Amino acid sequence: MNALPNGILDFEVYPLKENLLSEGQGNNRKGLFVGCYGAASPESLDLLGKMLQAAKFDIKEDVMVCWLEDKQPFSFASLRNEAGFSSALFFGISPKQAGINVNAQPYQPVTIAGVSYLFSASLDEIIANPALKRPLWEGMKGMFGV
Repeated sequence: MNALPNGILDFEVYPLKENLLSEGQGNNRKGLFVGCYGAASPESLDLLGKMLQAAKFDIKEDVMVCWLEDKQPFSFASLRNEAGFSSALFFGISPKQAGINVNAQPYQPVTIAGVSYLFSASLDEIIANPALKRPLWEGMKGMFGV
């Protein structure tokens, strides 16, 4: 980042997606945020529900699920501060898109400042390539201790 002669910084500024929590589904009783890139199809909802159930989470009661149909960046830190999330699963969403400055490897849980994160392929990609279920499940087991 360099300041130009007119005082303007030479990096791109992107508008952040707002009101993401108001679009979310679930009661967030266990402090788990689930961000999913793409539309909520019956197949993706079924897969997500089964994965969360295997990790001892009820999709309606224990988590907050947000579906993002575009790649507009958002601030997970703001969401965390507002809703008190202690962990987050991201499907098809990069750390940069979530406003998290971390070099996280897919399917490898990472904990920063007391919050656990796991980044994965999108649910549509997992449905199209079932071999991705194994590394996702291994990452979820490590993250949630199941």
